[in-house]
Parts: sequence; structure tokens; C-alpha cells
Amino acid sequence: MKNIFTSSIVSALTFLTVVGCAHHPTVNTFENANQTAQVNRIADQRVTTDEMLANTLWLTEIRESKTNDGFKRIQVFFKNLSNQPFSFSYRFNWYDENGVEIEAQDDEMWKKVRAVPGDDVTLTSIAPQQNCGDFKLRVLSRH
Repeated sequence: MKNIFTSSIVSALTFLTVVGCAHHPTVNTFENANQTAQVNRIADQRVTTDEMLANTLWLTEIRESKTNDGFKRIQVFFKNLSNQPFSFSYRFNWYDENGVEIEAQDDEMWKKVRAVPGDDVTLTSIAPQQNCGDFKLRVLSRH
């Protein structure tokens, strides 16, 4: 009887361990080792109020370019460092050369993103006017 009880407990613990360690897909990435693109990287200034978010969604770089019609385009690159899928929302705000925020109809809402473990995430925004000088990206965790 004692062996049946012990065997049942071992089986239950094994099941819980397997379920608790369920496999989450991760992402392998491949890219050109001899990149020729001329990248304009932007130095960032951060205000961190959510340490879990900062440690899970890692900012790798910010790039700036122009569209064909002269509007500023920003791309922000993140990596999900966790071993779990991670959901977050983001919003870009744009400012003119005097620092006044410009209201943009399509960028007023928070956009939702879900990143699998190890995934690279690129957020892109195009300035609503040609006279936009600066931007701010706000990121909100969904934990």
C-alpha cells in the first residue's frame, strides 16, 4: 500500500513538473552578416517606472530615416528576453520643432503587440507632419 501511495505522489509531481515547464516556442533569427545599409541610430533617454517591463522587453536600438516624401520615420527595436510570451501596448507622440505635441489621428490609440520568447519586435511610426522634430514612445506592459 505504501508503494502505491509513493508511486502516486511521484506520478503527480512528475505531471506537475512537465505541465509547469511547458515548452513555449522561441525564435531563431538570421540576417546578412555583411550589412551594407547606412543606419542613422538615435541615442535614447529613458524614464523607467516598470522594472519588470524594462527587464523583459529590452530596447536594442532606435533608428531614424525619412520617407520618400520627406516625413520623419522612427523605428524602435526591442527583444523579448523572457522565456514566456509577452504582451504590451505602445503609443508614439510627435512634437514640432518648438516642442509642441502634434495630434495625429492614427497614432492616438494604444497599439497592442505580443512577442514570443526571444523575439525581436520592431515598432515604426511616421511623423504626421513634415515639421515634426521629436517623438516620444510610451510602452505599457500587460502583465
